[in-house]
Amino acid sequence: MRANGTATANSTRDLVKEIAILKSQLKKLSTSIEKDASNGVGGAISEVQTKSKEAIDEVIETAQAFIDGYSDGAKEATKALMQKSTKLRDEATETLIETAKARPLATLATVVGVGFLAGYLCRRS
Repeated sequence: MRANGTATANSTRDLVKEIAILKSQLKKLSTSIEKDASNGVGGAISEVQTKSKEAIDEVIETAQAFIDGYSDGAKEATKALMQKSTKLRDEATETLIETAKARPLATLATVVGVGFLAGYLCRRS
């Protein structure tokens, strides 16, 4: 019986050693998986950051191009409007000068009438 008890004790010790070895291996495996996962997550995060920056840069470039195009169009429209208003101003000035030369008394009477009207309106307020 003793031999049987010794065999059981030895197999128990062997089993405990095997369990300890397995625990150690599992701990190493767990650490290794953790490092790989950490590196994988870090790499994935880095890749996501890179892709995000690229996408944001692309959006900014597209927006800038749109703004530049819109700005160029607005500049052209403003330039055309300024040219048209300058032309209208010059035409109105010419018409006024021609009218004043053609009918000097009527122009003088109109200026005097507008002056009296403006004086009357300013005095009332």
